[in-house]
Amino acid sequence: MKSLSRTVKDRIFVWSIVIPAILFFIIFVYYPFARNVYYMFCDYNYIKAPVFSGLKNIQQFITDSTAHRALFNTFAITIFSVPLVLVVSLGAALAVFSMKRGKNFIRSALFATFLVPPVVASVIFKLMFGTESGLINTVLNTLGLPSVGWLISPGWALAAIIIVHVWNGTGYYMVIFLAGLSNINRQLYEAARVDGANGVQVFRYITVPQLKPTIIFSMIYATITYLRSFALVEILTEGGPYRSTETIIMYMFKQGFQSRNVGYASVIAVVVFLITLVISLIQMKLTKYYDD
Repeated sequence: MKSLSRTVKDRIFVWSIVIPAILFFIIFVYYPFARNVYYMFCDYNYIKAPVFSGLKNIQQFITDSTAHRALFNTFAITIFSVPLVLVVSLGAALAVFSMKRGKNFIRSALFATFLVPPVVASVIFKLMFGTESGLINTVLNTLGLPSVGWLISPGWALAAIIIVHVWNGTGYYMVIFLAGLSNINRQLYEAARVDGANGVQVFRYITVPQLKPTIIFSMIYATITYLRSFALVEILTEGGPYRSTETIIMYMFKQGFQSRNVGYASVIAVVVFLITLVISLIQMKLTKYYDD
């Protein structure tokens, strides 16, 4: 009887933890997603009840050049931001890892860039990127270089977004790489030195292969993060100039809340979800491959 009573108590304890989690996902994840899929096939503007419209919203997305441009901008930002942030953060991690003094201070200082919210970072850099009185152009003029239209030229505006992404994300990925470096067997480096390997060879044949799972995780996570860029771009460039930096999430927001075209915004949301899902599946496949 005591054993049975204990089993019942254990089950009650387990379900008391599991049931709230299940309810949370049902209420805040699965139900909103199901409603989003339903709105894909409806005309809905928050005022009138949803009216079934078939594939109208999906057809609109297929022919919407503005949405395609927003997707292109999103991929462009992601394609340039991901390699740069990973290279910079890996270089920072290697430098910090090899330091003998001041390691904790430098690591904390670099990680502090990640603690700055994207909204705050975008406001600060918007002032720094100012064409007339921005700090960056002031420095360039002091060095005898011409001013750059960071936020008024399509190419430079894209570059400004990438710079802020790299600055804001370096600290986070540096910490991840530091964790990966600390897990590498130090005997491998000692054996390489005995065999006469130089620094480049050690990095290529020992560090990189041992960091592959960490690099893959960081690459996929950074890709998913930058595919969902919104607040930083909205404040820094507002999607301009001429919608040259408008991301797909910004376009979805405008359709859903400004134009109140909820059905079409739902289509865009599902497209972003599918892209994210495909990338996540690739992550799991690659991670499983390298773990084996």
